[in-house]
Amino acid sequence: MKTLNFSVFAIFVGVSLLLFSCSIEKKSEWPGWRGVNRDGVVHNFQSPEEWPAELTKVWEQNVGLCDASSVMADGRIFLHVKQGGNEVTLCLDADTGVEIWRTINNASPEVTGGAAPHPGSRSTPYISGKYIYTLGVGGALNCLNIENGDVVWKNEEYTEVPAFFVSMSPIVVDNKCIVHLGGHDSGIIVAFDAQTGEKNWTIKGEPATYSSPVLMEVGSEQVLAVQSETDLLGVSLDGDLLWKIPTPGERRFYNSSTPVVDGQNIFIAGQGIGTRSVKIEKLGDKYTWTENWYNPDFGVSFNTPVLKEGFLYGHEARLGKAFCLNAATGEVAWADTVSHNRFTSTLDLGNEILSLTANGKLLVFEPTPYKYSEKAAYKVSSTNTYAHPLVSGNRIYTKDKETFTCWEVL
Repeated sequence: MKTLNFSVFAIFVGVSLLLFSCSIEKKSEWPGWRGVNRDGVVHNFQSPEEWPAELTKVWEQNVGLCDASSVMADGRIFLHVKQGGNEVTLCLDADTGVEIWRTINNASPEVTGGAAPHPGSRSTPYISGKYIYTLGVGGALNCLNIENGDVVWKNEEYTEVPAFFVSMSPIVVDNKCIVHLGGHDSGIIVAFDAQTGEKNWTIKGEPATYSSPVLMEVGSEQVLAVQSETDLLGVSLDGDLLWKIPTPGERRFYNSSTPVVDGQNIFIAGQGIGTRSVKIEKLGDKYTWTENWYNPDFGVSFNTPVLKEGFLYGHEARLGKAFCLNAATGEVAWADTVSHNRFTSTLDLGNEILSLTANGKLLVFEPTPYKYSEKAAYKVSSTNTYAHPLVSGNRIYTKDKETFTCWEVL
């Protein structure tokens, strides 16, 4: 009987460890824009006891032009870049940087006007199962086999673009690949069958912007919060428009921040609109919203705050100064005095907040509501770093103008 009990215990422990391992592996994935839940939370970073004076460069690769973030699955990193006259998807070994496969998706359209200095992709790919989805600056949507890069399906019918071309990142949910495309007068939200590319539903008349949809739950129903040029929209997974919250901004204002979700509360931030919190509720068949609070003084520009333990951490719209807001009241907990860049990206590492400025500086600071407390700062590039960093284990991956670099925290 003792032997049987021990065997049962051993099996229980083995299964528990296997489940734990699978859980960690799942959390290690970085499938799309801002991670697993589009909240900027890194689940598997190994914080050092003391941050080093310098980061250790493990490898670097010249990959081409893009401002899009990279994604990761099963020890491989995927990027969507411009090489020569083409938009290309790359698959690299995360440990060595060695190229595993590449696929030329389509010819890269000419990027003109104010967006001309940024001809590469800005849309972060999305990994779902055995597929990876990429979206080009001209609206070309590609679905590739993640193992070898073979094209499964593509769609190039939506060629109208916003003023600064396509920058939203696709999301896959309920076996649908959902994108927001079109220009000021031709905005359209489209859901494609994720495996076949067949069009499932559309919502027309909502001008596209540079924000990306995020999934939330209202009551017991999953819905999408979608930021348009003028409103925050609620969209059902069946393509119904559920609500519209006006988000007007100042002149030369562009909605580019992704909505931050906390249960049924949404934090809306932007240039010229400050930051506000709204609560979404479902009463019968109707959705309603109420404003929790509004802070007109602290908004963001081309970045999205992270929510951690009841506080929002971000970089303000004009000079990129770090700030911390109380998520329950909107009151300022602290505001730093050092200017950085309004394109600064922010991630939650667990024990620290990590920010990457557009001029190649990594900032590591404590997630505390009392004051800005910097633990470390590193210069990781001499060219612009608009893409969000990718973090896994004790490694930080950064993308500058053309180079992708793997750094190690030792």
